[in-house]
Amino acid sequence: MTIAATTYQWYLAVHILAAVVWVGGALATQVFAIRATRTNDGMRIANFAGDAEWIGMRVFLPTSLILVIFGFMLVGKGDWDWSFWLVSALVVWILSVITGAAFLGPESGRIEKVTEREGADSPEAIARLKRIFLVSRIELVLLLLVVLDMALKPGA
Repeated sequence: MTIAATTYQWYLAVHILAAVVWVGGALATQVFAIRATRTNDGMRIANFAGDAEWIGMRVFLPTSLILVIFGFMLVGKGDWDWSFWLVSALVVWILSVITGAAFLGPESGRIEKVTEREGADSPEAIARLKRIFLVSRIELVLLLLVVLDMALKPGA
């Protein structure tokens, strides 16, 4: 028995794999962030923040780009209408990119400077780290809602 996948199915498979890596990785990162912040160990939190920034730029960003590119390819190949579920997912993706570029990335740099100047246990460093973790948790909730949106396709 031969199984031949259509182009649409291949696009969908890549799109889903990208979503799993991006959203699943973000969820795992948040679990580790919670563990790190509960220690109140500034050095552990700062080291974790550096690792999170590294994985964000080298894994999450490229994966999110693959996800949206294959999403557009799916829309074209599947002849989807621009329904609420599709537009809302794209809006959240855009907000995620803006949040990363305008806050998460620059704030990571500021945190690095504060920890070098004042130490990882300084009140400012810890406050900034907790703020960046909060923003990324909100982003994660939105991404999880997009996963539900994609699975349920309200209005489709």
